[in-house]
Amino acid sequence: MTRNGEPFDAKLLLQDESQVFERKQSLSLQREGLESLCGMVNADPARGTIAFGLAPNGQVVGVEPGVLDKAQRTLTQVIRNRIDPPIQCTIDVREVEGKHVLILSARRSRDVPYHEFGGRAFIREGTSTRQLSLAEKQSLQRMRSRDIHPGPWTCDKCRSMVGVLGSFVITNEGMRRTYACECGGEFWPAT
Repeated sequence: MTRNGEPFDAKLLLQDESQVFERKQSLSLQREGLESLCGMVNADPARGTIAFGLAPNGQVVGVEPGVLDKAQRTLTQVIRNRIDPPIQCTIDVREVEGKHVLILSARRSRDVPYHEFGGRAFIREGTSTRQLSLAEKQSLQRMRSRDIHPGPWTCDKCRSMVGVLGSFVITNEGMRRTYACECGGEFWPAT
């Protein structure tokens, strides 16, 4: 199968559910799917995919073609209005075994410690999604914030690792930590 000239491996949709992938049989499970997606991007892999139109056992049940356009508009609107800070998602529709599957994927930007859906933060642990406590949200904030993270640090380009960042630059606002690596990449908290 292809779309826009891109090869598509249908086996991707039939993989086991995991920390970064979940199946939802119907679009009526949209809220649960978005909570799971929020939990996936909040976990360390910082990415996730929800496939609507797949039964829990992997059987392709499909999404009715007549509701696909409306479902995409609704999902886009709900994501824009209920996920904070805003998150970039891709919505894709693929035909698998003659049926339509709606695939929703997202990534967390490294400069965002966590996202909330409907005012609550979730995290994915294996194939389970649970709500984060206030203490856990604060811990993620400390751990993922570059300005207060104690280290170690990893370069996003060359993958070099340092224990402590000791370089600063002087700006009009005062002294600021710099995250530049010699290779041209940036250092981010190691996960």
